[in-house]
Amino acid sequence: MNIKSLLLGSAAALLAVSGARAADAVVVAEPEPMEYVRICDVYGAGFYYIPGTETCLKVGGLVRYEIGWAETTGDDGWIKTTKARVNLDARSETEYGTFRRFIELEYANNGGEFGDADVDGFREYTDATTSKIRYAFFELGGLMVGRNDTLFDGDLGGEFDAGGGDFINQIRYTFDAGNGIAVSLGLEEEDNNFDYIPLITGKVSVSQGWGSVDLFAGYDDRFSEFALKGIARVKATDALTVELLAAYESGATWFGLADFYAGYEWSVGGYLKYQVNEKLRLGFGGQYFADSHFGNFITGETVDVGNDDWTVGAVIDYTIVENLNAKLALNYDDGDSFEDGSFNGFLRLDASF
Repeated sequence: MNIKSLLLGSAAALLAVSGARAADAVVVAEPEPMEYVRICDVYGAGFYYIPGTETCLKVGGLVRYEIGWAETTGDDGWIKTTKARVNLDARSETEYGTFRRFIELEYANNGGEFGDADVDGFREYTDATTSKIRYAFFELGGLMVGRNDTLFDGDLGGEFDAGGGDFINQIRYTFDAGNGIAVSLGLEEEDNNFDYIPLITGKVSVSQGWGSVDLFAGYDDRFSEFALKGIARVKATDALTVELLAAYESGATWFGLADFYAGYEWSVGGYLKYQVNEKLRLGFGGQYFADSHFGNFITGETVDVGNDDWTVGAVIDYTIVENLNAKLALNYDDGDSFEDGSFNGFLRLDASF
């Protein structure tokens, strides 16, 4: 057998084997497509698409540590509180507008305390943690349903002031008239299974380049009384903002300036906020309260007390690093409701994400 015959035989053998393998070709399955988390920039930073949906989700929260003091509580020591907040903000677009769902939960712990001593001298220690739902609502177009701040909510930017209202279950509709003008109407329920007449709230907002004006109104059928309030925020300069507040209560309402169903016939206040630089903000202001009253739940009438009170306060806000802020507040309260004037305040650290 010569070299030529050997090469031809080898080539024929290779072709035969290749043909046999081609007849029995192995098909490799395609890998399942992987769906990576997509960034959703429609609603701002921090949102991403929930895999398999067109719903955008943002996860956020806050860790707060606060050291406070208040002479009116006995002034026996520091008042310390730690809070943790977690919130979920889900949004998607529909034929009726943006569909938003929002939840915020809060857990708080005040460090615990010892109870009274028993006959053996033992004192039981309690370290209780409280939890609550701060927000749980959905919005579709201009409609909002769930637990949210009352529509009457609004006050000055300090830590000394009072504006009335709190979290409450409600149904609200807001009409956006354009050009920074919005009108809202709310039906709110402050007491479970009390009656069939809700609190009626209204708000007109105007927001322009120079600042904003908000006008509030609320009616409470428990004592058949109403409350009115106006807040203006004016940008005097790029660094200085002036805030003004005026409020009136015909009698005891859930929107009371002092507490629920406890307030004042009228009140005025102001606050100056100065942006020193991108990290430091300073604020100072005061508020005057005239002709105090409270609601008598037995007689169903408003009881006029007639005390006049006032308060002033200062705030220092400082951004330590991104998402870590410090706030120092010092307030002074005085008037007919106080035997002597009293100081209160706090140092607060907020770490958000």
